[in-house]
Amino acid sequence: MREVERVTGRELLRLGSRIGLMAVELGEVRSVIALLYECVLLQEVLLAKAWATNPRPDVEFYRELAASSEWSEVEGRSFAVRVRKLGGFPPASSIELAARVGDAVYDACGGRCRIDLSKPELIVKLVASAEAAVVGVLLLKPRGDRFRLRSSRFKPFTHPASLTPEDARILVNLAAADGRILDPFCGTGSILAEAVARGLEAVGVDLDEEMARGAWRNLKHFSCDALCDVLVSDARMLPFRESCFDAVAADPPYGRLAPTHGLELNSVYERLISESARVLRDRGSLVFIKPEGSGVPRSLEKVGEGLKHLERYPVYVHSGLTRVICLVPRLRAAIRRTP
Repeated sequence: MREVERVTGRELLRLGSRIGLMAVELGEVRSVIALLYECVLLQEVLLAKAWATNPRPDVEFYRELAASSEWSEVEGRSFAVRVRKLGGFPPASSIELAARVGDAVYDACGGRCRIDLSKPELIVKLVASAEAAVVGVLLLKPRGDRFRLRSSRFKPFTHPASLTPEDARILVNLAAADGRILDPFCGTGSILAEAVARGLEAVGVDLDEEMARGAWRNLKHFSCDALCDVLVSDARMLPFRESCFDAVAADPPYGRLAPTHGLELNSVYERLISESARVLRDRGSLVFIKPEGSGVPRSLEKVGEGLKHLERYPVYVHSGLTRVICLVPRLRAAIRRTP
């Protein structure tokens, strides 16, 4: 849900770990939905009609929940009810839950609607977990493969350590830049391409000339080069003046598939933080991925932990490696407040 908050600039009322509410004025709905479509982790957007925390497991509870609201959006139209159970809760069958919610909506409309399970005009959705339940009209269900056109299989230049477009977009979204974004370890340009796709200006840096040239090939291939620059330089001594970027998003090397060119791992991450603080504007944020798991030096796990307001989001890779997305909103202020 943090991704949604960073992209929209709005705070969510968190009903549970996977369910949140956002207050939106009627005239803002279209623009907010357009922003939500850019969120990788978002699964569905509903016009919420009724919700509850700590829901009961019995079917009658969900019929009552749906009956507690008016359903003017459904009047005079056909609809079907779909159910999404998070963590297998409630234990009742989805078919039974859908039938009871459908009955409540039909009754609330005074029969001035029609249930159509094959080609409904509207989808009424019940999303439930042990923490919360919400019922409403489905507004958006993004395609899960909408970022795949920029995946490695379509790049003219690839590397086994490249980020997937989904992971790169998460970094860009969490960075919440509104102007110019920097990737100091740009590799094949995955983060740069996703930043440009969001309408941002992007600058990439890589110590390896071959990688920098390859990133530029990829950016030209995806028609992203008009809003991008790629430089061959050392991320530990960035060739930029102070306070010239709105955000820094990075996937630093960690010595497996991504070489560190003989540099000590802790030094790479420590310099990433210090150099980012120098080139970022006062409100600029730093977001980066670092590894956890077997084969990773313990000292690396301490990098950044002293920063105030460091947020961590684990991303499972395989049994031997979990990568953690680290976000530091307003990095310069966080460093000033660190003892």
